Amino acid sequence: MAAAEETVPEEGLRERKKREREQALRRAALDLTAENGFANVTIEAICDRAGVSGRTFFNYFGNKEEALLGRSDTVFDDEDRPAIAEFEAGGPSGRLLTDLEGLLTVVIRSRLRRREEMHRFHQILKQEPALMQLQMSRMGSNERLFREMIHRRLEGGPPVDGSAPVDGVAPDDGATPAGHARETDTTDDATASAGEVGNCLGDEGPPVSPRAEAVAALAMMAIRTTFMRLRRDEGDPDPVIREIFAELRAVFAEDERSAD
Repeated sequence: MAAAEETVPEEGLRERKKREREQALRRAALDLTAENGFANVTIEAICDRAGVSGRTFFNYFGNKEEALLGRSDTVFDDEDRPAIAEFEAGGPSGRLLTDLEGLLTVVIRSRLRRREEMHRFHQILKQEPALMQLQMSRMGSNERLFREMIHRRLEGGPPVDGSAPVDGVAPDDGATPAGHARETDTTDDATASAGEVGNCLGDEGPPVSPRAEAVAALAMMAIRTTFMRLRRDEGDPDPVIREIFAELRAVFAEDERSAD
């Protein structure tokens, strides 16, 4: 199987600059919260620290909470968008399990690249009860958004009530709730972030097809298992994900042989 990075669409210059500007705003919100407490952070201060205008800020976020916690309408990080769009369109290979493996590789790799940032983020959540409560309430929609993304891939459109498509992941995003990682383990912080993709606290949203629910559950299991293994043997996530999907294929193949 080709490495996942060989199938990920290349990021254009415009998209890269947009992503870097959004990351600068998030870093500014994170730094200011760590320095002054979230109650004392203003949008103006975030813009000054990031070197952008207020108008630019509102192109990315609706308020200072979103600048720190991520947008509430998305599951994935901004840098995941090209891979998500390709997956929803039926690519890159047209084989569901192979394409899901590639997408999860991209998502998990993007979380791990920001593991230090995630560690700081979860430390802040521990010190800011109001933020922790807000983050937990937002987590309820994350599995729903992920199911809807799978539904669009499988059914060629949004769920039956016509809900808007997910515009990219920001996770931020194991099954460990945000803020409950061990202080000394940054892999656990990334696990908590990725777990936000997979936690569902009752926000069911519009109904999706049964097979979309099944595939989404499989994806959540793969994400959690990947981070459990990375916590034990820290390293490159790509071979870990390949191993997990190889195990899944072997189990399914054995079941088919037994049925015959």
